[in-house]
Amino acid sequence: MKTLMLVAGIGLALSGCATSGPQTAWGKAGVSRVDYGTEVGMCTGLAATQKSGSNGSNTAGGISGSNNSVTPGAPGSSGSAEAASAGAAAGGGPSSAPTSAPVPAVGTYSGMASSDFAERAATQQRAQEMAAQRARSEALKTCLVGRGYQEFSLTAEQRTQLAAFRKGSNEYHEYLYQLGSNAEVITRQARATAK
Repeated sequence: MKTLMLVAGIGLALSGCATSGPQTAWGKAGVSRVDYGTEVGMCTGLAATQKSGSNGSNTAGGISGSNNSVTPGAPGSSGSAEAASAGAAAGGGPSSAPTSAPVPAVGTYSGMASSDFAERAATQQRAQEMAAQRARSEALKTCLVGRGYQEFSLTAEQRTQLAAFRKGSNEYHEYLYQLGSNAEVITRQARATAK
């Protein structure tokens, strides 16, 4: 029984290793080691600078923009003291002037964001991160295809071998180069690229 559990554990560990690495790689038949490193590195750097086109930190919870509104009576607002005095003289008190608050002013903790507001902000942040990742992936693909590279699927055995190396190490990159410069591997494992 212990032997069966050991074999099952090793099988699960190996299958986990096989799926933990990248599913695909890029290659160009006969490319030199120097050109491979230079072109893949350049395209990776270019892709890393891509943005998704959103306004980044100025969007949260469904409210787009920056918090640059000035509250009457706040230091630095022009005529703030006069506006507060005028409101008080009219019988409305100093707080009768309308203000624009980015969060609802109701509930137990006035001025605190509701859970719905926080959920929308978190969902919007995740959507922006995913859009940025898609933009980086598309930029990498466009750059590599433009330089004659082709995407190919890695077999389970290749993924397992790649997982044996520390990601980013010389051995890791050398193994990817060996696969990516081999015309037979590229042809046999080529993926159809959508245009």
